[in-house]
Amino acid sequence: MTDPAASSLTRRTLLRRAGAATLLAGPLPALLAACGGGDTPLGPHASAVAGRAIGIDYASFYLPIEDVQRLVLARARTRGARVTFSSDASGSSAQLANLTDWTGERGGFRVLVIAPFDASAVDPLAARAISGGIDVVSYGVPLSHQTAAVATDAAASGQALARDAASFVTGTLGGAGRALIVRPPTDSQAPDQFAARAAPSERALRAELAQRAPGLKIAGTATAQSSADAETAVQAALLQFPSVSVVLCWNDTTAVGAARALRSAHPRSAWPRLYAGGQGAPAIASAATITALRDDPALRCIVAPRLRDIANALVDVPYSLLRNAQPHDVNPPLAALTPRSPQLAAFASDYANGS
Repeated sequence: MTDPAASSLTRRTLLRRAGAATLLAGPLPALLAACGGGDTPLGPHASAVAGRAIGIDYASFYLPIEDVQRLVLARARTRGARVTFSSDASGSSAQLANLTDWTGERGGFRVLVIAPFDASAVDPLAARAISGGIDVVSYGVPLSHQTAAVATDAAASGQALARDAASFVTGTLGGAGRALIVRPPTDSQAPDQFAARAAPSERALRAELAQRAPGLKIAGTATAQSSADAETAVQAALLQFPSVSVVLCWNDTTAVGAARALRSAHPRSAWPRLYAGGQGAPAIASAATITALRDDPALRCIVAPRLRDIANALVDVPYSLLRNAQPHDVNPPLAALTPRSPQLAAFASDYANGS
């Protein structure tokens, strides 16, 4: 019976990758287990390939990487597969160096999952991988050369946040108010590969707000990446635009800081008329955001997919390619989480420090 994990490889490529994987990782057991009653165990060369068949370059410093790794590895165990994570903690140059190695003669991978810092820089390496028989799955940011994608819809995320904010404006503010939009910085020393989602998300958010809450006017914008710098940036913006009561943020951590800034700028009696909201970019960065959503009276909504759904897709999509399935994209479903959302407990349970 043809080995389903290796049937798309030539014998020469299979043997070369098996040898490379053994050199890099040492002796490997049959880590891609048989799936379904009709499959046979993999042979020794295919087992060596399968042992490092899926490489995930996600960037090790980007939150919530430890939770992503834990959930991915748990999913991989249910599939009988093993994944290798990159450790490129210093941004684009380290990612390019890692992918150069992974797509080279000694890479040993059948599928790569890549969350690109700089898609234009990564794309030649993705093309190289595909031409060499390696499937490429993009995560979060699309590539021109890719086999499949795991992606949250940035425009749909912006629309969902706009709908929740418009409902608040209509129901609490009488249909009118002033808003501030928080964007990612363009010159951050800690680049975020998912900041590319912010522009299409903002376009969709503005269009949805104009339709659903035409009385809400955008007073201005601010730039921030973390909770702390968002608090500082929004405080400064509120000095210029003191009538702003709604702040809409490109990610969830900036929304947490924006909520603190709104509360500090207004008396407690005004807090019921304040709204801060944000989007997982593409996922909620930590359980601290969920805690703030429960506890902070100004933080009203976070739009995001569940982290476990993302982690499952990061395994399931490349695993299906290993089994020679037809390539397909996965878009994990979005939830507009509010302080009373029934999904909060489930979302929090995906984080090691959640509850």
